[in-house]
Amino acid sequence: MDDRIKRALTLAALAFAVAAPAAAQSRIKSMPGYEQWAEVSPKIASSVKSGAITPSWAADSVSFDYTLEGVRWRFDLSTLKAARVVDAPGEPAPAGPAAQPAAAAPGGLVLARGRGREADVIAPDGKSRAFSRDYNIWYQPGDGGAERQISFDGGAKQRIRHGVGSYVYLEEFSVSQPVWWSPDGGKLAWMRYDEGKVDDYFLQLDQTRTQSTVLTQAYPHPGAHNPVADLMVFDFATGQTRRMDVREGLPFSNNVIGHYVWNAQWTNDGEAILMRRADRLQKHLDLAACDPETGACLSVVRESRPATWAQAAAPRFLDDGQRFIWTSERNDFRNLYLYDLSGKLLATLTQHRFDVVDVVKVDEVAGLVWYTARSGDTPMKVQLHRVTLDGRNDTRLTDPRLNHRVEPAPDGKHFVDIEQAHDAPPVTRLRDLNGKLLATVAASDLSGFDALGLEKAAQFSFTAADGQTQLHGMMQFPSDFDPSKTYPVLLNVYGGPSSNGLNETFATPSALAEYGFIILRLDARTNAGRGRKVLDQAYQQLGIVEIDDFAAGIRAVSERSYIDASRIGVYGTSYGGSVAALLLMRYPELVQAAVANSPVTDYRLYDTAYSERFLGMPDQSPAAYDRSAVMTYVEGLKGDLMIYYGTSDDNVHPKNSLQLIRALQTAGKSFEVQVGPDRGHTGMDQTRMMEFFIERLILDRDRYDPSLTNGQVQTPPVVQ
Repeated sequence: MDDRIKRALTLAALAFAVAAPAAAQSRIKSMPGYEQWAEVSPKIASSVKSGAITPSWAADSVSFDYTLEGVRWRFDLSTLKAARVVDAPGEPAPAGPAAQPAAAAPGGLVLARGRGREADVIAPDGKSRAFSRDYNIWYQPGDGGAERQISFDGGAKQRIRHGVGSYVYLEEFSVSQPVWWSPDGGKLAWMRYDEGKVDDYFLQLDQTRTQSTVLTQAYPHPGAHNPVADLMVFDFATGQTRRMDVREGLPFSNNVIGHYVWNAQWTNDGEAILMRRADRLQKHLDLAACDPETGACLSVVRESRPATWAQAAAPRFLDDGQRFIWTSERNDFRNLYLYDLSGKLLATLTQHRFDVVDVVKVDEVAGLVWYTARSGDTPMKVQLHRVTLDGRNDTRLTDPRLNHRVEPAPDGKHFVDIEQAHDAPPVTRLRDLNGKLLATVAASDLSGFDALGLEKAAQFSFTAADGQTQLHGMMQFPSDFDPSKTYPVLLNVYGGPSSNGLNETFATPSALAEYGFIILRLDARTNAGRGRKVLDQAYQQLGIVEIDDFAAGIRAVSERSYIDASRIGVYGTSYGGSVAALLLMRYPELVQAAVANSPVTDYRLYDTAYSERFLGMPDQSPAAYDRSAVMTYVEGLKGDLMIYYGTSDDNVHPKNSLQLIRALQTAGKSFEVQVGPDRGHTGMDQTRMMEFFIERLILDRDRYDPSLTNGQVQTPPVVQ
């Protein structure tokens, strides 16, 4: 009889012997570690009183308000002291920004996840509004006059959307409501998406009801047709609509810069409308400007990375509306450049061999740019820098041993600095423009943390699978951690390109550790912060580079005496679900159990923009798709796998999990499945996940391998 069947029968017998009265849903209560978890985990969240604040600076920069422990305070820069803010009798609390007229409730749900509703955008006069109805653009004047239809060819039957994002734009280009008023309200721009050639995907919804429904998605798969995006402009003075020539006279094709078009914005003077555009494989990316009067479009700045993929952040405009700060990776690291709308490079602001994160503030009067960058003692520790607008006198203003979130004063003479690290709780300080410490505003209180006996997280470094890149890992421990004992490990993964595998914010202890596990997080070359030469190693190597790095991290952490290398589990969701399954199958000698939530199991089943960006076209690089597919490795499954998917997942469709299930069945493999009825892109219930890991990594192995248990071994009964 197969060993797995024997084990299953044994577990069933033991379950009846040990906890026969317990219902299936309450098994966790009879499992090792539950009592510790039930006692400690509810207290973890309140064990740290954080010293991190969100300051709101006064317009005159003489004070800032903040809330700490539910109390509102005002810090006065003249006294360097804070006083509690008490509203005068009968006076309302200070209001925030002036409220805008309420927009009509958006309707026309496009996606099950709630993204892509009909647009509703208030005009600059604060009264008029532009909105979409049945995939056409309408106008409602602020004086209460009659509604006016502006576009006429949209509709579900016509497969054309005006002002409502098509799926791939909603998911991969962060499109929300693609409708933009000109600054004077005289013109209206919006995106038009023609889905006429895009294949439909039919997603069954409401399967827990008597009658289910179907969501029809124009969902483009790799190698298939994409929607055609166009930028439209309506002129209220002439009553005419003009289509911008986003492809500069060239037909829609895979190679044209303008295959993808997104994120339009008007210039301050309304003389041009800007947009970003790219070719299908996103090897070339433009910031382009269009003339709303003629429709002519020209490139302002172009980023190209032909060997892999190009990327850039949105421009940060100066007050004159003509100059802007552009983020580019042209020297293999994210740096800042000053351009004007003619496309002229005015100044190279930074030339670092580390990545800039973001522009925090531009002080044009003083001629200074404040920005954050990964210039700490590890790439995870973000620092504040200041540089002149002509690229001189670049200065780091913060402590590289800590991670920093900063809020400069409006006049640029001071900044609030919230500093912390994975093992150092947040402290908020006030500093002058040169970084000199002026006052400590708030500090974290760890008295509750210490009273519970909680353990701070610990980081370590290891070498990536390429043999040269330094990576990092972080461990979180149970409150009763004893280094003389050994512990099973749960690795929490994501690993997608440019994601943050680790960060240097204070790591509150994981409640899951209280079940008796060490919770592990690992870095990979796919994570952000090490420049493009490292990140580019992932091109056409998804499922290889990050998996090999995670395996290297597991080997490194397993060298510690308190790590039980025979009891390692991994879990993740979405990209992390794919990683979890791949680690279990590709490295069965390192990983014994995995929970794969909502995994992409073959990028041929995912959308065009994401898959093709990192893997190319499937007919041109089939091996890259095969390498990244979970199904390629099903023969390597030796450990315990749990697959979870939601039946209403409109992002990673259920077919991903179903095709993996079929492949595993064909290969004669044992595994488990959990289904989320009418749930979307989600993960399985955490209690059930922990039941799975405790069963597979603690109970099973204690019963069957005497070398792995510190207690009495239960001898399995003989099965006839």
